Amino acid sequence: MFEFGKNWASFSRQLDEKRIEDAMRSLESLYGHGAVKGKSFLDIGSGSGLFSIAAARLGAVRIVGLDIDPVSVSTSEENAKRWLSGFSIPVSFQKLSALDTDQMNSLGKFDLVYSWGVLHHTGNMALALRNTALGVADRGLLMIAIYNKHWSSPLWKTIKWFYNKVGEFWRRALIAIFTPIIFVAKFLVTFKNPLKMARGMDFMHNITDWVGGYPYEYASVPEMEKVLKKYGFSILSVRKAAVPTGCNEYVCQRRGNNV
Repeated sequence: MFEFGKNWASFSRQLDEKRIEDAMRSLESLYGHGAVKGKSFLDIGSGSGLFSIAAARLGAVRIVGLDIDPVSVSTSEENAKRWLSGFSIPVSFQKLSALDTDQMNSLGKFDLVYSWGVLHHTGNMALALRNTALGVADRGLLMIAIYNKHWSSPLWKTIKWFYNKVGEFWRRALIAIFTPIIFVAKFLVTFKNPLKMARGMDFMHNITDWVGGYPYEYASVPEMEKVLKKYGFSILSVRKAAVPTGCNEYVCQRRGNNV
């Protein structure tokens, strides 16, 4: 399995006020201006803790971040301590798998649940989606980002599997091979500088995450909409990935308890 926590810890050396402000803008663009203030916030797959920090800065009243990787948990705690100095908002991070139904249930319900690019890396995306849905309060908002299903997805799954089976030399070689390919592909599709990323990691850490991120699953927009509606959500918006194998973003509101 890919060491997501190690990659997030490395990225965290670049964390600064601009990245936090970008994360704050990202949350407000998804949930709505002012929607985070006064709400409880569950961050599934906290990574560096960046979006938990952003939620705190936006006025969330209770924030819980989860990650299966202990390095991500400690990194999130360290970053929150540094970047939330002077804030009295309760923020906690826990080592917890989205596949652990009992533990996920024990957290209770949250007004806002956020999981960007995480559930498809659990090894059982269907169960992770179900358990994530459990945490959304009635009328609460869920935001998840899931890799889009594309003809090349099975090929990428093989590449990611191979990355995690070989040694450091071949891992570095794969990164070197795919960095220019991904750079050019993103530019040709978006006509934007791939080095200027609006959320999450910087370009090079994102490349490592993309090439090595395994387990790896994906779903089409119709497939995701069907599952989310089954769990009692109304789909408020879908932002399709800028590149075919990127993450589609789904913002949904719970209108019942069908889980």
